[in-house]
Amino acid sequence: MVIQDGGAALSVKKITNRPIKFATTGEKLSDIEIFHPERMTSRILGMGDVLSIIEKAEEAFDKEEAIKLEEKLKKQSFDLDDYLKQLRQMKKMGSFSSILNMIPGLNKLKDVKIDDKEFVKIEAIICSMTAKERKEPRILNASRRIRIAKREWNNCTGYK
Repeated sequence: MVIQDGGAALSVKKITNRPIKFATTGEKLSDIEIFHPERMTSRILGMGDVLSIIEKAEEAFDKEEAIKLEEKLKKQSFDLDDYLKQLRQMKKMGSFSSILNMIPGLNKLKDVKIDDKEFVKIEAIICSMTAKERKEPRILNASRRIRIAKREWNNCTGYK
């Protein structure tokens, strides 16, 4: 049985007298995860779920890439290609709002609305840039910005 709401989990367990095996934080298949009662309790009480974030990060992030990124940050050579890779790895973890809900304290910020579609727009903008523009964003003048805004995202789907 897959349960999305913590309160519903208690009710369903009581009525069916069956164990809950999976829970979901959203509507996609990637949002289904193994049910851990203590983690669900932490989420319900607003204490976050750091262990689930760590597990998702371990699945989504490549350790070698993380080491390369760390070196780039130390050398201050982080560019938009690196940012795009990070965005795509974050998407593997699930929706940004579901990740924020697992961070202790942040799940209490009800007035903060995160629209994951905005990240798709950011990805499209970066993909519409030339390699040189992604490496050196300071060269973006008005005409380049207009070209980027007009460019379609079709060429981005194969971008690595």
